[in-house]
Amino acid sequence: MMSIVAAVLAAGTMIAGLHWGTFAVGGSDSYCYAHQAERWASGRLHVTEPLALRAPWPLAAETFAPAGHIVSPTTKGAIAPICPPGLSLAMAVFQFAGGHRAIFVVVPVMGALLVWSTFLVGRRINARVGLCAAVVTACSPVFLFQLMQPMSDVPAAAWWTLAVAFALGDRRRDVVYAGLASSAAILTRPNLLPLGIVIGLFLLARPGRRYRDRCGDAAVFALGSIPGCLATAAIQYSLYGSPFGSGYGSLGTLFSTDHIAPNAARYARWYIDTETPAVLLAIIAPFVVRPRAVAWLLGALAVVNVACYLPYVVFDDWWYLRFLLPALPLLAVLMVATIDASAERLSQRTTAIVTTAVTLAIAVILVSQARDRQVFRLAQLESRYVRAGDYVARRLPSNALVVTALESGSVRYYSGRPTLVWDMLDPAWLDRALAFVHEQGYEPFLLFESVEEQPFRERFTASALGRLDWPPAAEIGGQVRIYRPEDRARYQAGEAVPTDYAR
Repeated sequence: MMSIVAAVLAAGTMIAGLHWGTFAVGGSDSYCYAHQAERWASGRLHVTEPLALRAPWPLAAETFAPAGHIVSPTTKGAIAPICPPGLSLAMAVFQFAGGHRAIFVVVPVMGALLVWSTFLVGRRINARVGLCAAVVTACSPVFLFQLMQPMSDVPAAAWWTLAVAFALGDRRRDVVYAGLASSAAILTRPNLLPLGIVIGLFLLARPGRRYRDRCGDAAVFALGSIPGCLATAAIQYSLYGSPFGSGYGSLGTLFSTDHIAPNAARYARWYIDTETPAVLLAIIAPFVVRPRAVAWLLGALAVVNVACYLPYVVFDDWWYLRFLLPALPLLAVLMVATIDASAERLSQRTTAIVTTAVTLAIAVILVSQARDRQVFRLAQLESRYVRAGDYVARRLPSNALVVTALESGSVRYYSGRPTLVWDMLDPAWLDRALAFVHEQGYEPFLLFESVEEQPFRERFTASALGRLDWPPAAEIGGQVRIYRPEDRARYQAGEAVPTDYAR
C-alpha cells in the first residue's frame, strides 16, 4: 500500500513540475544545457562563429560566446558549454523524440525519480519512514525551485539517491544498477564523484556480509561507475582539450579555503530557514536509528556532499542550496527516522500517527516557504526570456544582430539571431564594433533587461550611443527594452521615434 502511495506522490511531483515549470531557456545554466542538447541531437558539437574569426577588437571571440559558454579551447572560432554533459544528453534524447519543448520534461521526470528513490532508501529503515521522507523531499523549497527549471541539480540528486537505494539492496544485480546510476550521476555532475567513493567503501565494509562478497560488491560497483567516468573524460577532452578540463575555470579560481567559513554559515542558515529546524534531528540519527549502517552511510554521504561545496565560490542567494540537493533526501530520511524512532520509544501504538502528523506539519511549512520564495511564480518571472526572444524572431529583420548580455543565450535560442555580449566588449570599441557589424551585412540592435541599462551607460561613457538617450524601438512586458542605434541620429534631428509596447 505504501509503495502505491509513494508512486502516486512521485507522479504528482512530475505533474507539479510540468504545471508550474518555467518551460523557458533563460539564464546561463538553462541555455547551456538546452544549446548543448541541440548540438548532441544534431551530431555537431563544435560550431564555428564566422564573426568571431573576423572581428578586429580585443578578445573578440569572448564577445561572441553567449551566456553559459566559453571560447572553445579546441576549435578556433567555436564556443564550448560550461556545463557537464549528462543532462543535455538526456535532453537530446527527448528532443529527438518529441521536439524542442520535450527537453523541459526531463527535469520533472527526474524529480519523480528522486522522490521515488527517497522512498526506496527510507524503506530500508521501514516503509513508513520511506514514505514520510519522500513527502518531505517533494515539499522542499529548494527541490521545488529546481524542479521547475531545466537545470541539472534535480537530475544529479536523483541519480545519486537511486544509486544509494540500489547499493542498499541485497542482490548482486542491485549493486550493478547502483554502479550504473553512479555513472549517470557522474556524467551529470562530475565533481560529486566522491559520493561514489563513499558508496564503494560502504559496500566494501558492509556488516553482515562475507569478506569475499563485500569485495565482489565493491568491485562490481566500481566497474558499473567506470563508463560514466570514461564518457565524462572523453567529452571533456573533446570540449576543453583535457579529460580533467572544465568550462567553469581552473580549480584555483573556483575553490579556496577562504570560502569555507562563509559558505558554512550560509548553507547552515539557509537549510534551517527553508527546511525547518527539524532537519537538525538528522545529526543524531546514526545513534538512534536502526540499522545503524544505513544511518551512517546516509550521514557520510550528506557530509561529503557539503564538503564538496564548502570551498566553492561564495553566493548570496538561498537557492544555491541546490548544490546540496543530493544530501536533501538523505537528510530527510534521517530526520524522519529519528522522529519515528523517538515516537516508537514513547509508545509503539501511536508511532505511525505521531510520525505521520509531524511529517505533514513539516510538509505544510515547507510548501509555505516555497510559496513565499516565489517558487510557484517562476514561470511568470522567467517568461520574459521567451517573450523577448520571440519578439526578436518575429519583429526584427532577419539580418539582425543583437547586442546584449543577460539574454545573450535566450535570444539565440528563441530567435536564431547572432548575439554580441556587450559586457565582454572593450569600452573603447562600441562604435567601431557596431560599424564592423554593419559592414558584415548585419543590422545591430541593443537589448537590455531593466537592470542592465545603467551598467551599459557606465561602461561605454566614451560613446554617444552608450548614453541610451533616445526612445527604445520596443519595450517588452515592461522588463526588456530594444534600441535601434540608428534611431539616435533621427531622434537628435527632431524626428519622432515610436516605441512598440509589447506584452
